[in-house]
Amino acid sequence: MKLKTKIKSKLSRTFSGNFPEAYKKFTMSHMHDYTGMPETRLHKPLSECKVALLSTAGIHLVTDSPFDVDNPAGDPTFRLIPADAQEDQLTVTHLFIDTKHAKSDPTIVFPLPQLKELAADGMIGSVSPIHIGLNGGILDTAEVEREWIPKVVELLRREEIDVALLVPG
Repeated sequence: MKLKTKIKSKLSRTFSGNFPEAYKKFTMSHMHDYTGMPETRLHKPLSECKVALLSTAGIHLVTDSPFDVDNPAGDPTFRLIPADAQEDQLTVTHLFIDTKHAKSDPTIVFPLPQLKELAADGMIGSVSPIHIGLNGGILDTAEVEREWIPKVVELLRREEIDVALLVPG
């Protein structure tokens, strides 16, 4: 991460912590207001569903290329994380969150062991073989909406995922 990016990251976290309403107006000005919640009903019990994790905390394998936090528009790409990934194989790269704690305990932003426990206890049917790491904080969402989200949706469909849990960063 470039020095300029480190300074920008620290300033944005400080600004958002001290002036949350102003920060929200600045960073969310491109968003549309929706009056209702998106809703999809399960067609089978949760105990029979295949579940995947999606995290916007910039989670990825240590062997992957980090998310490009130096890109002023944000990095719209995603990283695949296999279900057999161990905690020491994961790291986070993000501009707008303090990654210190997530780097020492990735389950904070990517609760894969807990998801496996739910499967072992029969609360969910199974854990997906793949999971998705995204980098939130993208101010211009046009590219991610047009190009990358359809790819994620196709991956989830191909794997026959019933439930995708979004874990924000």
